[in-house]
Amino acid sequence: MDFLPILSQCRLFAGLEPAALVRLEALCTAQELRGGETLFSVGKPAEYLYIVVLGRLRAVLPDGTVAGDITRLEPVGEIGLLSGETHGADVHALRDTLLLRIGRNDLLDFVITYPAALLEMTRVIVHRLRRNQRQALLDTARHAQSMAIIPAHAGIDVADVTRRMQRALESSGSPVQCLDVERLEAAMGAGAAEKLLADPHAHQQLMNWLDEHERSDTNLLYCAGTENNAWAECCMRQCDRVLVVADAGRKPADSAVLDTLKQLALRVPVNLLLLRPDQAAAGDVAGWRSQVGASTHHFLRPDGAVDYASLARQLTGRGLGLVLSGGGSRGFAHIGLVRALEELNIPIDVAGGTSMGAFFSSLLACGFNSREITEIARETFVTHNYLNDYVLPRVSLIRGRKFLNRLHTIFGERRIEELRTPYFCVSTNLSQARTMVHDSGPLFTWVGTSMAIPGVAPPMVYNGDLLVDGAVTNSLPTDVMQALGRGPIIASDVSTEGGLKAPGIEGPDAEALLRRDGNRAQVSLIDILFGGMSLTSESGVKLRASRADLYLRMPVAGIALFAWKRLDEIAERGYEHAMQRLQDFRKEHLQS
Repeated sequence: MDFLPILSQCRLFAGLEPAALVRLEALCTAQELRGGETLFSVGKPAEYLYIVVLGRLRAVLPDGTVAGDITRLEPVGEIGLLSGETHGADVHALRDTLLLRIGRNDLLDFVITYPAALLEMTRVIVHRLRRNQRQALLDTARHAQSMAIIPAHAGIDVADVTRRMQRALESSGSPVQCLDVERLEAAMGAGAAEKLLADPHAHQQLMNWLDEHERSDTNLLYCAGTENNAWAECCMRQCDRVLVVADAGRKPADSAVLDTLKQLALRVPVNLLLLRPDQAAAGDVAGWRSQVGASTHHFLRPDGAVDYASLARQLTGRGLGLVLSGGGSRGFAHIGLVRALEELNIPIDVAGGTSMGAFFSSLLACGFNSREITEIARETFVTHNYLNDYVLPRVSLIRGRKFLNRLHTIFGERRIEELRTPYFCVSTNLSQARTMVHDSGPLFTWVGTSMAIPGVAPPMVYNGDLLVDGAVTNSLPTDVMQALGRGPIIASDVSTEGGLKAPGIEGPDAEALLRRDGNRAQVSLIDILFGGMSLTSESGVKLRASRADLYLRMPVAGIALFAWKRLDEIAERGYEHAMQRLQDFRKEHLQS
């Protein structure tokens, strides 16, 4: 194989003189990896520098986080090779991959003669070390991808789904090419699909053919029907992501293509696309996800351009995530943010939050607009008092039954995994001292749990553990949203840096608040219980802000935690602040 074109295009060696490239080529050998195979593992000695000729690799750190993808003409293994240390990440092939490799001793001898190559390798290493995990996830998602669209069972019009995906991707600014068995055979001859897996020469021809398409930096959509399992397998082995399409109204069942998917044991993400008409039930979501091995799922209305547009954004790292914090009545500012998003036509693709933020983000995920959300909030917190079923305070001040019943009335029997807009909320596991993420199960139950203020409402008992308000450990779960890797994040924070004061008391006076004249601010037990959770430090603010592309510190100073009757004022504050910030954000992040 002629390695000179690869070496001359790889930025490590592109600046070398022709004689140096010829000398370097003599040191190169080829190595092939099948999709799913491991190139090297953490702790193994670094013996080679590799350059990707065709295909794609993924680097995974010891804690399981994705360090990034390595694509055509990019090097891998250079850090351990130059440092003399063992590899610090596992690297495996996402799909069938061809590599050029150079032995450690050969390369070190070479850079002594040509130090320019060593300088460029150092620059590559510095760039990779500076790139944080969040940027690596977004870079991976936004890089042109090869996606295989396969049917979970007979009766799926994969060609129609592929066409709609193509239109959605192109509308979002991503160039697309669609490849199917007809186009393959037009390029490589009749019956080519059957030869691809059995004939090494035909398989190499396929990889070269696909490489020609990928060089244009376009997304490739492989359309695989049920009639040619050999082509379907090729699609899965050559893709960076598998999209399995199923009818939400059907029960999960085996099929030849799903059997092949399981046997391949690919390391690429598998997404479940459930075709679900308006008003139709979600079906057995958990069963389908288990059946296809999907890490996530999406609902698509058969003719739903909005659904396909949201899916396209999420798959390409342009999906917009909204995270809302807890903060009692200050959370009404979130309503103003939702209104501003509507007026500016900024669609939310994923929503999540904690405590009061869990409540408002769940309403958004259910499809309620800002006007409807306002009226639900007014009915829940202003018109009626659902927080007054007081009990003897052995565990909590209130029983919490009235409020949980109210949430049940609002959300009915909705389950989180059945929402068309992906959603999560968080609670605090007091038994294990950790944050719990809820992305499945009864919506009203987990929203209520996320809002269960310790000491005010009783903990939710689940699997023997005690779960309470998520704000105890994570008042603004931007980290949860970031880990999804769907795209930019808007975070709305209504926490404050203080607020509970006793003016005029110098002290120390342990009983000041127990006297009428000492408690001029009328600080209550609930204020103290909730206030301890809603406080935040400047270091906490900076950490949250660093995870968001737009961090909104809402202007809620001077608002008491339970100032329910100030709903309209607080929402208006949030609206005005959001409108000021969102317009620039839209220009920078959301316009192609």
